[in-house]
Amino acid sequence: MPTRTSSDRSDTGTDAPRNGRDHALLFGFVLAVLGGLWLFFGLLFLPDAVGWSYDYQSYVNAAERLSDTGSLYPSWALEAEYRTGSIENYYYTPPPGIAVGLFDQLFGALSSTTWYLLHIVALAGASALIPGPTWVKLATFGVVALSYGAMRDMVLGNVSVMLLFPLVVAWRWLDRPLGSIAQALAMAVRPPLGVLLVWQLLRRQWPAVAWTVAAGLVLIALSLPFVGVGGYFDYLTVLGNLSGLTGEENNLDLSSWAVSVGADDSVAQLALYASYALGIAAIGLSLRRDREIGFIVTATASLLLMPLLWDHYLAMLMLPAALLAVRGRPWGLALPLLSWLPPIALPFVVIAGVWLPFTARDRDPAETAEAVHLPSVPEGA
Repeated sequence: MPTRTSSDRSDTGTDAPRNGRDHALLFGFVLAVLGGLWLFFGLLFLPDAVGWSYDYQSYVNAAERLSDTGSLYPSWALEAEYRTGSIENYYYTPPPGIAVGLFDQLFGALSSTTWYLLHIVALAGASALIPGPTWVKLATFGVVALSYGAMRDMVLGNVSVMLLFPLVVAWRWLDRPLGSIAQALAMAVRPPLGVLLVWQLLRRQWPAVAWTVAAGLVLIALSLPFVGVGGYFDYLTVLGNLSGLTGEENNLDLSSWAVSVGADDSVAQLALYASYALGIAAIGLSLRRDREIGFIVTATASLLLMPLLWDHYLAMLMLPAALLAVRGRPWGLALPLLSWLPPIALPFVVIAGVWLPFTARDRDPAETAEAVHLPSVPEGA
């Protein structure tokens, strides 16, 4: 009987999957190294960039104001029309200001460089926890590190990159207590993500809803000794005083895009409603797909459900990019890199990030369970 050669065996395809995995791993490794080098050398020149540590300084100022006056928010912001554009502004929820203040008391003042390094740790942790193969984890870290959205967030010292960590935790342990707790944390920092709780309600995942609500209440309770109930009413007042968001410099929402191309106020208002409609429609349709697609679509759709879309919010494109790569659509990894396009194109990049996950292959429950080291369970709502 003739003996089969190695080339004969390769013709059967037994070596092809292994070669494919090796090539994918090499591809991911190269991207991760490039991204890591970019972040490392970024410390040499990013501190000279326009806006370096701008948002981080607002957290520091708020923490100092809380210590001095008992309020995170300046008094004038609570009494008059409140516009963006001043480093004294603080129009975030209480937790970021409290966290920075606590860190300062316990460990000493954070430097802007340390804050930058914490962003890298958060991105690396989020990438490592993606429920998918190693090459996707590596490649996602690389493309997000190289993206303008993440770079802009790190320059400003905002929390968009940091939020990727609890969001990936919520994705990996979806509908489980840890995932719901992480989701509540992300919602406490960026309230528009509260649409994830609505999504849980629509799916009738009552235990997950209970854990999310309970974790949110605990977070509020823990913050009350620092800001009191009045701190949250102050936050609502500040939000109510925000004005002139459409057309604001660096606002990338669809209504601001309409203004930038010369549309009048009525058309810009229609564009805002269209943005809301696109986000709501995507969330509704996601209920017909598996829960992971639904989670990613809903989290990303939160970007369309508010009249303010800063460029650094595009760091969240990591979520649909990673999902698409895990589900056999590696071209989705280009999504974060599209944040380098001119601002006029970026509203449509976000819309693509919301809708492209619908092109992903349906989930194999056994495959996903294996990826997160959990027992296989039947797919539910």
